[in-house]
Amino acid sequence: MHHGIPLMRLSLLGVVCMSMWLLQACSSNRGVPEAPPEPEPRAPAVGTVELQRAAPSSWPLDVGIAVFDQGLDNRNQGARVFPTVRKAESLLIPVTLSSFLEESGAWGAVRVVHSNEVFMPLIVDGEILRADGAVLELQLHFRAADGSLLLERIYRDEAQDSDYPVKPGEEPFEDIYKAISNDLLSITKSLNDERRRTLQRLTLMRFAAELSPATFDRFVTTGGDDRYALASFPADGDPMLQRLSRVRRQDDLFIDAVDEQYADLRGEVEDSYALWREYNYELQRFGDDYRTTAAERKSTARRGTYAAMQQVYASYRKVKIQEEDLRELVKGFSGESLETVLEVDDGVFRLSGSVQDRYAQWRQILTRINALETGGQLPVTR
Repeated sequence: MHHGIPLMRLSLLGVVCMSMWLLQACSSNRGVPEAPPEPEPRAPAVGTVELQRAAPSSWPLDVGIAVFDQGLDNRNQGARVFPTVRKAESLLIPVTLSSFLEESGAWGAVRVVHSNEVFMPLIVDGEILRADGAVLELQLHFRAADGSLLLERIYRDEAQDSDYPVKPGEEPFEDIYKAISNDLLSITKSLNDERRRTLQRLTLMRFAAELSPATFDRFVTTGGDDRYALASFPADGDPMLQRLSRVRRQDDLFIDAVDEQYADLRGEVEDSYALWREYNYELQRFGDDYRTTAAERKSTARRGTYAAMQQVYASYRKVKIQEEDLRELVKGFSGESLETVLEVDDGVFRLSGSVQDRYAQWRQILTRINALETGGQLPVTR
């Protein structure tokens, strides 16, 4: 048996492997299935990485990790990409990254947010370049609230035989998350307390300026290339600042609620996702071996016969069953069927729709709360 894989394991995973290759053979009108070419790596593998830890500074910064771009337009993907699974991965990967950042102990709040337009002192966004069980390749951007780009880098990690089957609580690509966490930690260590304080204040003022432009626009200046600067800041003890801070805390309620929902959804599918990645890892690992074997053996049915079509259909059906199972398991990850319930000042608000829709509803509520607290008039929108 190739690579010393036990017979039972090969029979289970081999069904998926062979089905994939048979599908490709059918669509390409060739008698011998061919494995897809191995994509060129866009970055070296991170290797073995130890997670660095540090105590929070006197000005710990909150960081948001935005839901990743699915990268479906990217052709350098490796194995076959299932859009349903990739949609789930665009949430799974940020949630997993957040756990490593929290473990490093160097941050304030670490939240997974639905968009990089959420106001945070620091925010990470990224695109999935490749995610197929054998390789995880990500392009990341790390930005500050002033619009400055602190880091842009491609990360790549490669799975090993010892990573599968995935054990409970373990992550096959933990080194990529550790490498990212270490880089972000290194950057934030270089920020002095004055820069940290400015970023926190600028985040609050940008939030306020969107909430009530007529009142707060004067505190933020905007330059080219989406750069922002703090023009001034209300004095400590200013009632306006106190009201604003209270509204900001209410905004954090929504962000925390969505972050918790993302974490819950991850828990619901992590077992099936681990199995899916193992299938895909074996698919690529046995690709070359299967192609060689297929070229050497005689086909049990001539091309074009009814028996040959039955073989192809049976393989296709097995693959589609797997795809449908995954679709059912991850359909909730879009968050479109979820409801967010928030309680503010003895009032209960129920928000529905996509995460973007819910956040828009919530911002309208906060705008009205702020207007009532500052005189009862809604601000004039720009």
